[in-house]
Amino acid sequence: MRVGHGAAQLHVLTAEPMGGYADRTDGVQGVLDPLEVHVVTFADDDHRFALIVADLVCVNSDVAGRIHATVGALHVDSCWVAATHTHASPEAGCIPGGSTTPSSLATRLLTAARAATEAAVANEQEATLHPTRVHVAGLAGRRNTVDTPTDIPVDALVVTDERDDVIGTIVVSPVHPTVLPADNSYVSADLSGGIRRALGTGHRWVVVATGAAGNISTRHTRRGRTSSEIDRLGQLVAEQLKIDERLPAPPDQVRIRPPATRVIELEPKKPDEIDSAIRFELDNSRSDERSRVVLEQGRRIAGELAAQARTEPYRVAVQAVGLGSATLVSVPAELFLELGESIRARASAANGPAVIVLGYTNGYLGYLTTGDAPETYETFVSPVRRGSGEHVAEAASTLAQAVGETRSRT
Repeated sequence: MRVGHGAAQLHVLTAEPMGGYADRTDGVQGVLDPLEVHVVTFADDDHRFALIVADLVCVNSDVAGRIHATVGALHVDSCWVAATHTHASPEAGCIPGGSTTPSSLATRLLTAARAATEAAVANEQEATLHPTRVHVAGLAGRRNTVDTPTDIPVDALVVTDERDDVIGTIVVSPVHPTVLPADNSYVSADLSGGIRRALGTGHRWVVVATGAAGNISTRHTRRGRTSSEIDRLGQLVAEQLKIDERLPAPPDQVRIRPPATRVIELEPKKPDEIDSAIRFELDNSRSDERSRVVLEQGRRIAGELAAQARTEPYRVAVQAVGLGSATLVSVPAELFLELGESIRARASAANGPAVIVLGYTNGYLGYLTTGDAPETYETFVSPVRRGSGEHVAEAASTLAQAVGETRSRT
């Protein structure tokens, strides 16, 4: 298998609206650290797949489709377009159910994606993929509880060349990259950028995508909301990955198993579910001011969903692709960590490919919660009925298992 990497800066415009926080009023005032678009290509004699990751809060299906067509002219047979979900980025049309990408941003994203893909294809070399997983203490936790932070499972694909030297790493972090606060008006890759800086060197590239981060953030672990705190948390990930020390011998590398897709129809919330969110009363004695503000925002967005009175189902496309000793799964939503872990557990087989789940990829549905989740902002603004998350997880795991099983027949 040949692997290549390319990157390009995603330019921003002064004063353009910023996304990520519903109560934001200021547009872009400057650049804290540049937004980037990274592309990794994987190629064999029959197929070339590109993973494109942009420092945006989301990518909607309209711009993902345009990117697919654009990179197709560069001899890319299939691709995924993912967002890191940084909240310190321009507004990209991220509303429950998805929307249209602002025209100027879409054009800039296409330009960066094409440039980065051209570089990746040009840089391809024979390589081996080493999937690994570590649990990082002190990084993040479930943001709507006051429990002690959990050890967060971080996945990585470490790429080595023919001399067994590490040339790059793809990290998938199931953590909201939201160290910077809502009143920040400077663009930044946030936590994803911190992980890239901590792991990257002059001769090694690093790509950071976001996994099942729907209910996971640094809310209870961060010691500040500054660039230095971003770098501290990024260093925690780098210290645990130790890519020079723990490169598991991968199973025999096999050919690329091209992406398989399953489209799922999900019912929109019924009026009674939306009414429950709107009427929910927060226990003020157990909540801080910011939590109360966020809950009020959630109730407002739930009211906007009610006004739409949508009856037709949402169509969600989950995908799985086989890359050497790993199977990647994509979900176009903010799925809860428990759902991502259930996909991995169901799809994994003894001595089979490692399963890595990406969220925020090839579209944006909004939150996919677990059916038993308590009432929170995430359950309020999710556009689909409870139980939808488990439905998606079951379909995704079945698809991933089928793609992984082709490994033994290749």
